[in-house]
Amino acid sequence: MSFIVFLFGRKLTFLSCTKYIQMISNYLLSLTSISQWGLFLGIALIIFGWIEKREKLILAGQLVFIFLGIMAAWIILNNQIYVPEITDNNIPKQLKVLAYFKGVTAFIVLTVISILLKLFKLRFHKVSVFILLFFALVLFFMVFNIQQIAS
Repeated sequence: MSFIVFLFGRKLTFLSCTKYIQMISNYLLSLTSISQWGLFLGIALIIFGWIEKREKLILAGQLVFIFLGIMAAWIILNNQIYVPEITDNNIPKQLKVLAYFKGVTAFIVLTVISILLKLFKLRFHKVSVFILLFFALVLFFMVFNIQQIAS
């Protein structure tokens, strides 16, 4: 049983699997929202740690980034995101979300390097935290733009 609806000049076909497609969209939204809030928390902790000159808050922000990276690696390794075939020249939202999570897993490397620089008390620790914060902001706005895409 299917029927066709015209919405905003687009032809939409509703099949019995419509709930499944809606569930995937909500699942992607929840994954990206959790990640976005985690990035926001990590950025806020690092900035607040700089202002208050508390190294433990900066470390807590870095640990939040590591937990986000572990979550992203788990999502990628368990194939939680189904990427449909690419038709036309449009990149599907799922592919953008997958690329974002791959970026978050690569972000773990920067975070671990920053923590190791602090652990061994090397002089480049503050520079590494600046770089870490810059890439966290890039990832934050990347996920923000992904969430603005209509499903």
